[in-house]
Amino acid sequence: MAKYLLFVVLLFFTGWCKRHSQDPPVAKVGNAVLYKSDLARLIQPGLTLSDSTMMARSIIDKWVRKQLIMQQALLNLTDAEKNVEKELEEYRTSLIIYKYEQKYIQERLDTIVTEEEMQQYYNDNLQSFILPVSVAKVQFVQLPLQVKPDLLRGWLLQANEESVKKIEEFCYQVAVKYEYFGDRWVSFDNIKMLFPYSLVPSEQNLISNKLYEVSDTAYRYMLYLREVKSKGTQSPYEFVRDNIRNIIILKRKQKLVNDLENNIYLDALNKNKFTIYE
Repeated sequence: MAKYLLFVVLLFFTGWCKRHSQDPPVAKVGNAVLYKSDLARLIQPGLTLSDSTMMARSIIDKWVRKQLIMQQALLNLTDAEKNVEKELEEYRTSLIIYKYEQKYIQERLDTIVTEEEMQQYYNDNLQSFILPVSVAKVQFVQLPLQVKPDLLRGWLLQANEESVKKIEEFCYQVAVKYEYFGDRWVSFDNIKMLFPYSLVPSEQNLISNKLYEVSDTAYRYMLYLREVKSKGTQSPYEFVRDNIRNIIILKRKQKLVNDLENNIYLDALNKNKFTIYE
C-alpha cells in the first residue's frame, strides 16, 4: 500500500513538473495561477515585441487585481452570499434563450422595408415624431476674405437648380469649403460645427436670417437656410426616415420572438409536455 501511495505521489509530482516546465506560471495570487499559455491566448497576434511586452504587463496587472479583489470578497462574504449557483443558472438560461432567439430571427427576419410602409408608419404615429432639436436644409460656403461674395450671395438666395450649379462651379474654383446637403435635414448642432468655435452662431441668429454671414480675419462664412423646422414642432419625414425603418424592423423582431414563444407554448400544451400544480 505504501509503495502504491508513493507511486501515485511520484506520478503527480512528475506531471506537475512537466506542466510547469512546458507552461511556466507568470503570476500567482493565493491558489490562483496565471500560466504562460493563458497569457499567450490574450495577447493579440502581430504585435511588436515592445507592444507585446506592454500588453502582457497590462494583462498580468489586471489579472492580479481581479484575483486580489476576488479573494477579499471570499473572505468578507457569507456562505449564502457566495452561493451564486442560482444566479449562474438563471444567466445560463437567459443566455441560451437569447442565442436561440437571435438564430431564429436571423433565419426568418425580412429586412426589406418599403417606402410606403415607412410613410404609413410615420402618418400613423405623427405624435411620436416631434423634433428634439431644430433642423434645416442648408448650403454653407467658406470663402477667403478677399473674394467678393456678391455673385455668390445672389445665387444662394435664388435657390434653384441653375443657381446650385453656378454655386458649385464658383466654389470649386475659390471656396475653402462648400457643403450642400441637398434635401437632407441637418440638426442645428451639426450646422454650428461648420463654423469656427469663436464664431458659432446662436440658434436665434440662424432662425432669424435666411442668409447668415459672419467673418474673421481670414475667411467669410455664408450659410443659406432654405427651410427651417424648429425644436418641438412636427419632425419632417425625411429626418426620421432611417429611425422609422429601424423601428419597423425591431417590431418584426419582437413579433418573431413572441410568435416563437406562443407557438412553443401551444404545441407543448397540446402535447401535454408540462404540468402546472395547484
